[in-house]
Amino acid sequence: MARRQKITKKQVEHWKFVLQQLIDEGDFRQDGRPLSPDGIAERRYDIAMLRGLNTLRVGQVIDLDTVQPIYEDTDNAGS
Repeated sequence: MARRQKITKKQVEHWKFVLQQLIDEGDFRQDGRPLSPDGIAERRYDIAMLRGLNTLRVGQVIDLDTVQPIYEDTDNAGS
């Protein structure tokens, strides 16, 4: 059985803050030095992940292992 949690307003606000911070920093470290190509790829992956999290809404139930919504009212979630 999946581990479940309802998303809190604090979590959503944190995800939005971190996403905006990553976008603002662009391809640079916090100290202003440029990221390596691997660092840029990791930053882009983090931004994509956080954009996905931002599609979740406060009060929505998620599976903590996959961070995907759990649709309790259907047998075929999301199909």
